[in-house]
Amino acid sequence: MNKNLHLGLFLAVLLSGAAINDAAGQHDSSNSLQRFFEAGNYPKNPLPALRHFSVGGYYRFLANYRQLSEAYSHLENAPKNLFIGDDSQIPQLMLNLAGSTSANTSFGTDLFLWSPMTGAGQIENVKGLNLGISLYGSHSTDIGTFTVRTGGINWYALSPFTFQTNRGYNRYTLFERNPWDPNTTTMETRYRNFFEAGSMNQDARWGQQAFQGLILEANALPKGYSAVFMYGKTQLNGGLSPIPNNAAGGRVRKDFGRHFVSLNNFTMRAFLDSLSEKTTGISVLTSEFRFRWPTFMVQGEIGAGSSYAGERDESWGEAISIKAEKTLRKNLNLEMHLYRIAPQVVNNSSIFINSSVQQPVIGGNNTATQPVLPAVASAMTPIGQLVNNRQGIDLNTQWNIGPLHAGLGWSMSAELERRSNQITYMHPVNNLQLAHFWRWDFPGNVGPYNNLSKIYRSVYETLPLGNPDPMSGLPMNDKYFNSLELHLRYNSRIAGRNLYVNYLGQYSSAQYFLSPITVFSEAALLRTYYHQLEAYYALSPAIVWCNYLGWERIVANYETLTDAETRRPKNQHATAIATGFDIKLSKGSGLYLRQRWMQGRDASFSRDRYRGFETSAEIKIFF
Repeated sequence: MNKNLHLGLFLAVLLSGAAINDAAGQHDSSNSLQRFFEAGNYPKNPLPALRHFSVGGYYRFLANYRQLSEAYSHLENAPKNLFIGDDSQIPQLMLNLAGSTSANTSFGTDLFLWSPMTGAGQIENVKGLNLGISLYGSHSTDIGTFTVRTGGINWYALSPFTFQTNRGYNRYTLFERNPWDPNTTTMETRYRNFFEAGSMNQDARWGQQAFQGLILEANALPKGYSAVFMYGKTQLNGGLSPIPNNAAGGRVRKDFGRHFVSLNNFTMRAFLDSLSEKTTGISVLTSEFRFRWPTFMVQGEIGAGSSYAGERDESWGEAISIKAEKTLRKNLNLEMHLYRIAPQVVNNSSIFINSSVQQPVIGGNNTATQPVLPAVASAMTPIGQLVNNRQGIDLNTQWNIGPLHAGLGWSMSAELERRSNQITYMHPVNNLQLAHFWRWDFPGNVGPYNNLSKIYRSVYETLPLGNPDPMSGLPMNDKYFNSLELHLRYNSRIAGRNLYVNYLGQYSSAQYFLSPITVFSEAALLRTYYHQLEAYYALSPAIVWCNYLGWERIVANYETLTDAETRRPKNQHATAIATGFDIKLSKGSGLYLRQRWMQGRDASFSRDRYRGFETSAEIKIFF
């Protein structure tokens, strides 16, 4: 009887709903049934758990073959080398899973899959930071948007002096692709963008550092405020050591119109012994700012930093970088950059190179080499790459005249204290190929004369100076540095197809006296001349023919190290001729082929010579 009553009531409700719909001119009885279920009078249909969900990412395959007819001593017994994988410590496969549970809440995770295949077994699965899973989520409220990032690797930037990588002035060549280079709509788009803007699109990691740990963000807060807090590990204190070593940082920023001001802090601290008695670390506190008007902009960062290791405790020193940029007319602008970074300011997770303080190795590094540590010496660097224990001025200009776009840079700088009796310099023409001579690790003091060191995808050389102070071993005079850079980009059409030609010239010197321009005589301790010419011809929207020609000349004077046999100083030259093709396979995939013939030798140091070729094939797929 009760069952019949319940059934009768149920039918009565359905019929009454249908009657109301009919009276209102609605004849679809299914609407009344749907409303009945959604009203809670009967078990509900489950609502969708996700409003949105997507899967994307990339896959990168890289094969490299090298054959040398002349080789450094450690490669003489293996002049041929076939390598499949990536020794840049970038995952071959990245999957991004992203979704949202409501209009205000979203989440995502990055899955990194990386197969080093070095033959070292289980130990090769850990390289510095642990590659794995990164998780992040965001929730928007009336007072702001709050984001959490945690897990494996998160690419992030606070400010130039605290946690960021150097972007420079976009004076580089395009022939050798980076692991983070994206595909473009057409193969020509990459070179067209570089010609027009002097830069190109990069993925989210460009200019950012790798960080493992917890990052909390608060954005769009009332009155233009935002804040960041981060705690975890960087590349320099990663690893699996049980001894605590961590990094922490934060930022509070105030935006007003096109301007902003922020307060930033970054610290690293590690124990040097298992008893937690000896420590090493750094601390940097700065304020970053940018004030922008229609034709004028001032931006920079001012702060202080300090470092310590064991019983050595440096006092605090200043860190100053100020840029003023003026648009003189539509196709002409000028920038002036003033900087001063005290030797006490040390931070290998920032845009400047540490050239003043030798930091101890921290973290459990399985390879017994310090990962990604740059030179601790007086460094000769491209314009825009800052070095501590240095003050200077840069002038940069860019102007466009029809199909010719030109950039010119001038730099003059001086060391603040005499802390090193060495000079370091780069070999940009065959830089990546020299780095391939040492796969996976970042060794220092290697090569035929134990004067080469690898940092990531490049190699630098260390040159000792002569006649040091007999008591301290430091130079008797201050060192000064000059550099000129010329960057030309030209576009023309041949047979109805676009041709892009780029030239990059760099002319630098280091000497014991102040000079307004680069010293081109033997009065300079060291002179470096780099010439790189490249041409890209669009055979079709899907194929670009790529070509490269490079030449470098490096000459030292007799106030530097001389060879024991020849009794002459450094006298190096290197050349490279290369060709290749960019081929579009489909909407999201591309094939990139490169063939390089290379040689380098030192006329004074007989064991410093190499000659051969390198072939590479890369497939990159975005989905």
